[in-house]
Amino acid sequence: MADKATIVLFSHVSNTRSITGAEKLLLFFSRELSPYFNCILVAPQDGKLTRLARSYGINVQLLSIPLVYGMYTPYAGLPADIRKLQESREYHELSDWLAGVRPSFIISSTCVHALPPMAAKSLGIPVVWKISETITDNEFTPISVELIHNNSDEILAISQTAAACFPEDIREGKVTQLPPSWNDAEMMFEAWSKLRGERRSELKVAPEEPLVGYVSSFINKEKGLEHFVKMAVLVNEQHPAAHYIVVGSPGDKSYYERCVRKVKLEGLTSRFRFVGYEECLPAAYCAMDLLVVPSLIREGFGMTALEGYAFGKPVVAYDSGGLREILNAAGCGELLVPAANIGALAERVNLLLAAPAMAAAIGSLARERIEAVYGPAAYRARLHGLAERWYLRYCLAPPQAAGGEEAPPAAPPAGGEGAPAAEAPRERSSRRAARLRGAKLRRGRLRRAKARARAAASRPRRKKRAGGSARRRASGGKHRRAGHARRRGRRRRKAA
Repeated sequence: MADKATIVLFSHVSNTRSITGAEKLLLFFSRELSPYFNCILVAPQDGKLTRLARSYGINVQLLSIPLVYGMYTPYAGLPADIRKLQESREYHELSDWLAGVRPSFIISSTCVHALPPMAAKSLGIPVVWKISETITDNEFTPISVELIHNNSDEILAISQTAAACFPEDIREGKVTQLPPSWNDAEMMFEAWSKLRGERRSELKVAPEEPLVGYVSSFINKEKGLEHFVKMAVLVNEQHPAAHYIVVGSPGDKSYYERCVRKVKLEGLTSRFRFVGYEECLPAAYCAMDLLVVPSLIREGFGMTALEGYAFGKPVVAYDSGGLREILNAAGCGELLVPAANIGALAERVNLLLAAPAMAAAIGSLARERIEAVYGPAAYRARLHGLAERWYLRYCLAPPQAAGGEEAPPAAPPAGGEGAPAAEAPRERSSRRAARLRGAKLRRGRLRRAKARARAAASRPRRKKRAGGSARRRASGGKHRRAGHARRRGRRRRKAA
């Protein structure tokens, strides 16, 4: 992979004051792909994501692209609404930009970022569609699934849960799982003890007092903060010395304020710390003794739980989507409770708070297990295989540049009706070789024409008359001698 091919990664959001789990995951993914490809990250606006991307040497392009939220919550009119979006100015600007860049392939993040895959497929550019969430299961789910299937060459799923909506034939034919990981360089291992002491001092939590944590990039009803508060009310009955920290920006301000009021009404204000967006997440995780993830939606994965385990913390969570995969991989399935069961959530937390040494041992052992399954080494091994496959599949015979030969039509859905047989590698190689030979001949003719023009320009110009005389001289003297002979003959005839 000496000559890096250009690829484009599309982020559906770029928040200005904070960064979501999906953004962090895409940034990590882009950085890990950079050794293999020349990556361009496209985002709707400048934000924390784009600033970090530039600092890591990743090219950034800003394009405002409408999101299709109906892909996540499908409905009957979804295809018609997408067709309208494809008539918009933003869609045409996106198509024109892609036609100019002509990447080897694109990667679109999340199911709601549907327009980039559709624009790319219309231009014959291969598409890897990265699915990080679980599409809502209703009677219209097959519409979203079919749209993703028809507008992708490969589907990259974050977990088994995220891939579950696709039928078995699609999963076998084009779905690959790539669970997320973390960056060891940002973990600050050597400073954990110091970070713990400093952060707990700032929070006014004594060393012997337990601290229970809640973390969410954007806090809304689906992330279960109210359940966390109600759980704390129950836990306080058995462990009144426990403190609680809530990390995250209000996504739904009225909901967030309702949770804060609930804390006041229950008389727990002195026990709660609402810290908003946390600039140094390692410090927040290090300060905690355990993490609670009371998510009420079917999480595509559950980055918060993964981060908690990466810092060696025991995690208690609702059995919601991908959270089950993470806790089972950590060997902590017994710390999963049915979603919305606040009593069971409090029971598990009480169990850990009652035995702090056991809780610490659970967190430490879980970290080792999670490291083996989801750690950076495991992630890079999976990604290396993907990068090699993508390079061989999409970069050795890239689409033609704009203005050149017409790009080959997009491949029909795998296994779809009328799908042609796979093209043999030898045929692809011969076609590519023929194109290269043709391009070489055209370049040769162009070079020769330029050389002739330069040579002509460098020769001294002659006067037109001198050139004419030279031509007459070069034609030989026989014509002049013949003319003299004719004139002498006429004179003799007159004299006679």
